[in-house]
Amino acid sequence: MELPNLNWGSVADWAAAFGSVFAALVALHLGQQAGRIKLSAFCGVRVIVSGSKQDRLASIMVTNVGDRPVRISTIGLSHGLLKKSHGIIKIGEKTEFCESLLRVLNDGDQAHFGFPLNSETNWIAHQGKEFQNWLDLATFRVTIYCSNGQKLKIKPERALLDEIRARMKENKVLSRA
Repeated sequence: MELPNLNWGSVADWAAAFGSVFAALVALHLGQQAGRIKLSAFCGVRVIVSGSKQDRLASIMVTNVGDRPVRISTIGLSHGLLKKSHGIIKIGEKTEFCESLLRVLNDGDQAHFGFPLNSETNWIAHQGKEFQNWLDLATFRVTIYCSNGQKLKIKPERALLDEIRARMKENKVLSRA
C-alpha cells in the first residue's frame, strides 16, 4: 500500500466529521448538565439581630441556583486525612433559627440552618471535643446531601473554624485540670 495514492478526502469532509463529533459531545454535555442540580452554600458564623437581642449562630445557608427543584435530605460533617470521621447534623422540627429538612427549594429559594454558638449540646461543641489536632480542623468539611443523590461539599469559613479551635483549647484546659 502506497501512502501517496491514498485518498484522504477533501477538507470539507474532514471539517464535517469534526463538526459532527463536536456537536455530539456538546449534546452529551448539555444533557448531563440538565439533570444536575446547582447549589450555592456557605458555612460560617453569623449574628442575628432582633431588636436589642443579638444571637451568634453557626450558620449553614443553602441556595438553589439551578432550574430544578431540590430537597436537602441530610447535612453531614467529616474530618481527618488518613482516618476519616463522618457524622450528620440531626435536624428535627423547624426552630427559630433552623429550617426543617426535606423542604422543596425551587430556583432562587434559600434554606437556613442556624445553631446557637453558646450551646454546649450542638455539633460545634461536639466537634470542639472530638477534634484532636490542627489536622482535624484543617480537613473539616460540611456536606449538603440532596434527595436525588447529589452532594455539595463546602469548607467552613475561618470564623467558624476559629470558634471550634477555641472550643478545642477550652477542652484541653479542662481535661488537664
